[in-house]
Amino acid sequence: MMISKRRAIALAIPFALLAAACGDDVVDDEVESAVESAADEAKSAAEEAASEVESAIEEAAPEVESAIEEVISEVDSAVEEIADEAVCPSNLVIQSDWWPEVEHGGTFQLIGTGGTSNPELFTYSGPIQEQYKVGGIETVEFRAGGDAIEFQPVASVMMTDQDITLGYVNTDDAINSSPTVQVTGVATTLEVNPQMIMWDPTQTEIDKADPTTFAATGKRVLHFGGTTYIDWMIAKGYLTADQSDPNYGGAPTDWITEGGSFIQQGFATNEIYKYENEIPWKDDAPADVEFVTIHELGWQPYPAMYTVLTDRLEELSPCLTVLVPMLQQAWVDFFADPTAVADKIIEVATSYNNYWTVSAEINAAAFPVMDELGINSNGPDDTYGNFDEARVQALFDELLPIMEAAGLELPEGYTAESAYTNEFIDPSIGR
Repeated sequence: MMISKRRAIALAIPFALLAAACGDDVVDDEVESAVESAADEAKSAAEEAASEVESAIEEAAPEVESAIEEVISEVDSAVEEIADEAVCPSNLVIQSDWWPEVEHGGTFQLIGTGGTSNPELFTYSGPIQEQYKVGGIETVEFRAGGDAIEFQPVASVMMTDQDITLGYVNTDDAINSSPTVQVTGVATTLEVNPQMIMWDPTQTEIDKADPTTFAATGKRVLHFGGTTYIDWMIAKGYLTADQSDPNYGGAPTDWITEGGSFIQQGFATNEIYKYENEIPWKDDAPADVEFVTIHELGWQPYPAMYTVLTDRLEELSPCLTVLVPMLQQAWVDFFADPTAVADKIIEVATSYNNYWTVSAEINAAAFPVMDELGINSNGPDDTYGNFDEARVQALFDELLPIMEAAGLELPEGYTAESAYTNEFIDPSIGR
């Protein structure tokens, strides 16, 4: 049937051409009739063919849909199989760089509120929440840092304790320590560093828009030892070397004793509230403080990024493939509903029974500061926990001359990209 219709059309075309070639004023009725008939047959054939094709598509659709669903199911099964495979330690140990605080919320989220604190070991541990359970991980152990590890650099602690899978290390510290120990960041915890410089505005005049006014005050700056941002501020002329006082221990003792007469480091997300509302330091009562973050000054490392020892990166890659997206999701989930875990952090910090305390009021005050300064944001894209290449490169370029001046030589072939990787990041996870 299809062949005869095509033949009719083919025969009609020469007749039409012949009639036109003869130049007759009136087309022969028979030729015209043949052409019209062939056109009708062609139209009918096309409609019939289209109907047949449409029917074939409709018949095949369920099979195609079924095949697609089968492929998706196989992919999902493969992903679940990889996630369930025991590629991670059954007890995931994470070493932090400070005492429990709401800035650690996403890591606490892995355990949730069902964990147990150990005041002797300064740990919070418990079963990993079911929604984050991948790679054979059964429990999580989150260790406090700072005084809890005698102020040792986290990277160094990771070197001596291979039970630690992930450690909190700032990007600048990772680069700075590379001549002796190399770590690689695999995900960020916060987008912007809450580290700040604070002062009493009634005793010290600082123009935030002009960082050289720090140097102009001539006042000492109390800070932790080995902080690269202080070296950077000195190199930029924002401070003088003799202003640097690296004897800060984290407690407000000196500030109280001296009535806030000097400049001090701190964390904008908790210590602003503490000093303005809880710590009696001026006329035996709290008083206002002013601050600027080091991020605002121009020093922009990623704070407390999740890192692994670089020489263990290949070994841990199967685990990191399934774990890092769970770390990202835990942070997103924490900020979506932080109250229960934030309250647990208060309980854990209290159990450690030292100078470091947090409260519901401190935590409540922290979140607006985070929002305002972009501390807990996705950054320049829609992904939470990833690294911005240009930002790390800019930090590397600023830090390199400081390291050279200190006599620190980078390992051969070490670049800004050596300090981090986005390999394990799931770009679809964001706030």
